[in-house]
Amino acid sequence: MGVASLVLGIIGMVLSLAFFWLAGFVIGVPLTLVGLVLGIVGRKSAVANNQPPGLATAGLVVSVIGLVFGVVLWGLCGLACHSAQRSWDKAINDPAFLQKLNDTKLNKDFDDTFNQAIKDAAKQPPSHVVTGKAATPPAAAPGK
Repeated sequence: MGVASLVLGIIGMVLSLAFFWLAGFVIGVPLTLVGLVLGIVGRKSAVANNQPPGLATAGLVVSVIGLVFGVVLWGLCGLACHSAQRSWDKAINDPAFLQKLNDTKLNKDFDDTFNQAIKDAAKQPPSHVVTGKAATPPAAAPGK
């Protein structure tokens, strides 16, 4: 049980640290919970049988760390989403923002600049294409 606890704790911690994935909370936190339970049971079993509880203890510690990381990062992600939603609501209800959004001159200037950038980019050769020009060797130093 100690090995299983350690393995699940490590996998759960890695997935919990990857909070930008859905797997971070949906898979990582449950794995750390299972690793935590296996660590507790494995440690009690090892102590009762006079066996070394090292692996179970390591699995327990890693599972707790992964669980804490997963829950904290999930909470921070939720706070960031909530803050972004409030900022968007504030901006969309701001009359000055709406006026700039509907400003035809500003929209035309943006469209002209964007179209010019697209035309300029189309004139440039792609960066991965070799132009066919031979590289000039460096000039030899005088006297050598």
